[in-house]
This record gives sequence, structure tokens and C-alpha cells, in this order.
Amino acid sequence: MKTGNDEDLTVSGINVTPLVDITLVLLIIFMVTATFVSEQAINVNLPKIESREKAPQPAIIVALGKDGKLKMMKKEVTLEELIKQMAVETKIDPNVKVLLKAQKDLPYFKVAEVLEAIKTGGVIKVALAVERK
Repeated sequence: MKTGNDEDLTVSGINVTPLVDITLVLLIIFMVTATFVSEQAINVNLPKIESREKAPQPAIIVALGKDGKLKMMKKEVTLEELIKQMAVETKIDPNVKVLLKAQKDLPYFKVAEVLEAIKTGGVIKVALAVERK
């Protein structure tokens, strides 16, 4: 039989909803401030190359000319063809190496487009060719 006394009811668990809410708010604050801190910390001052590191051998050579023309192993290709060819090369050899030669006067985004195409094709190892001093 049930009596009208509510004192017999006990709380058998802890309400974690406020704890989860506070944790999520702190996580969001951390993510937002970490983004601002990392963006302010980026100071790009590219050094001149003096190292004697050699290009990976054997490597597929991709060249990006001053006029924006793209060549792979001396054959002119488009970005789409480059992606397809890189996919074929990675199926043959998953550790294929690519050496990207780009004209130094090119805008950064053009080089980034080619790098993205190479990576989209599945290539993991890409080196940028530079002139030595």
C-alpha cells in the first residue's frame, strides 16, 4: 500500500545535464579562441633554399609554366586529366613520387590548384622543385 508520505522517495542518480551543458559551452569557447590564436600566429617569411636535398628518384615530373600550361612528363594535360593520371599511377604504385616544377612568378593559388589535383589523384609524396643558390 502506498502512503501519502513523499519523504520515502529518494534520488538515486545525479542529474548530469548541467554538467554536459557547461562542458559543451567551454568546448565551443576553446575552439573559437584556438582558431583566432593560430591565425594570428602565422607569419610567413619564406627562406631561401640552401640545402642539398635531392629530388626523389624515380619521380613523375609535373611542370607548371608561366602561361599556366600544365605538363606531365613533357605532355600537356588539363587539371582533370592530371587527376585521372595520378589515380592510374597510384594504382600501379601506391608510393609513387611526384616532382612539381612551377615558374617562380606564378600566383600561389595556381600552384595550390595543381597540388590539390595531385593529392586528389591519390599521390601522397609530392616535392617542389627549387633552384639552388
